Formats: sequence, C-alpha cells, structure tokens
Amino acid sequence: MTNASKASTVSTPSTGRTGTKVPVTLRLDADRFKRLEILARAENRTVTNFVETAVLRDMEAKEEAARVITMFVPPKAAALTPGPLVRTEGESDERYAERSALMDVLFSIPDSE
Repeated sequence: MTNASKASTVSTPSTGRTGTKVPVTLRLDADRFKRLEILARAENRTVTNFVETAVLRDMEAKEEAARVITMFVPPKAAALTPGPLVRTEGESDERYAERSALMDVLFSIPDSE
C-alpha cells in the first residue's frame, strides 16, 4: 500500500476546508525528538499533532506577513508633502535613522488607482 492510499479525509479546523491528509516522514536526531516529545506532552498533544500545529502556525504567519495593507487618505492629505520626522525624547541616532528610512520607504510607495 502506498502512502497516498493511506491518507485520510479530515476537516482542517483553522480553515474549515475538507481535504486529504498526506503522510510525511520527518527524521530528527534522538535528542531533538526527545525535546519534541516533552514539548508535545506538556501541551497534551501527540508529537504528530504538535508538529502539524507548529507547521500550520508558521504557514499562517507567513501568509499574514504577505498581506497588503491599504490606507485610505483624504484627497487633500494625499497631496501634502510629509514634514520632518519628529524625534522622540531619548531616541538614539540609530533608532531615529531606522524610523526615518522606514518613513522614506512608506512615502515612496506609489498610489494605486
């Protein structure tokens, strides 16, 4: 019997989608596997469920990071040129430079129609 024929149909809680789970083999050294077992046991999970949940969380975080943020700005404000960035009290030169660079990048993004 092949791995694909052993797959089971399940409903994924986070998305509500029904799909087929495909078995995956993971090889870890004994010390890392022992640590994984301890972590899974601490959350009252199987190792398989712990690994699956960790992978799903990582995938979800990457998808979240890839989302586009849309800002709606009143027409009069969109035409304004931003003034100098106000420095916060006690802010280091390095931190101020980081914030300034970020603002430069943000304000250089072209408007979409």
